[in-house]
Amino acid sequence: MTGTVEVRASRLARRLAPLVTALLLCPAALADPKPSWWRPPVDVSKDGWRADKLFWYTTFMCTVAFLLVLGALIVFSIRYRERPGHKAMYDHGTRRASIMFTTVLALAVFILIDMELVHQSQVSVKEYLFNFPTSAETVKIEVMPQQWAWNFRYAGPDGKFNTPDDVLTLNDMKIPVDRPVMLNLKAKDVIHSFYVPNFRIKHDANPGYVTRMWFQAKQGGQFEIACSQMCGWAHYKMKGDLTVLSQTDYDAWLKDAEADAARRYDPADKAVMWGWDWVN
Repeated sequence: MTGTVEVRASRLARRLAPLVTALLLCPAALADPKPSWWRPPVDVSKDGWRADKLFWYTTFMCTVAFLLVLGALIVFSIRYRERPGHKAMYDHGTRRASIMFTTVLALAVFILIDMELVHQSQVSVKEYLFNFPTSAETVKIEVMPQQWAWNFRYAGPDGKFNTPDDVLTLNDMKIPVDRPVMLNLKAKDVIHSFYVPNFRIKHDANPGYVTRMWFQAKQGGQFEIACSQMCGWAHYKMKGDLTVLSQTDYDAWLKDAEADAARRYDPADKAVMWGWDWVN
């Protein structure tokens, strides 16, 4: 009997060895700054930590729940299964003790995982998502996606949108670092979704009405804009660049862009007047 137990323990140890190794290496992997196929893109947004917090909390709690269930299954399969000299135990689970245990366990999962995620989400909604910036330093940009491109509009020197001095760019958004950026989004044709993984932002742009979102960069660089809605056969072409510049470089770019816009403006070209009055 002792030999049989030792064999079972040895088999169990071999099966659990990869899991234990992964858990031991996990902290070192998280500390490694090099990119990985499983690690999220580098967060360059002031409030991006909110999304990461929810993601890692969900991952951690679900992993704990999985390991607890796995451990229970291993214990039950070893201790209570049928074997020579021991009859398998069977229970319908209808006893009061069983019902109470199941109820308490379900409530624990519901409160510790589901309700905690709801709570954290509501805090972020109140403190960040709908707490739109109103300061004078806010950069305002109108975004009109279409099949298959991103159109961006900056108000010109007159400070108003959809006027001849506006700055228009295609698949190229430039913003200054450390300043809030407010977007008005409205699609030209079908539903698109403005998605920048490095900023942890994703927001739908719908035809017919304006939606709003905001974010703030905490470091410079160039990052990819993608569309996270299946918007047609060439959905893969919905790619743009978001470049975060220093305030000095941004001011220089905007000055040159305004001069270029004045030279290129053609009153006969009605297609470029796709903007709208700003929605606060």
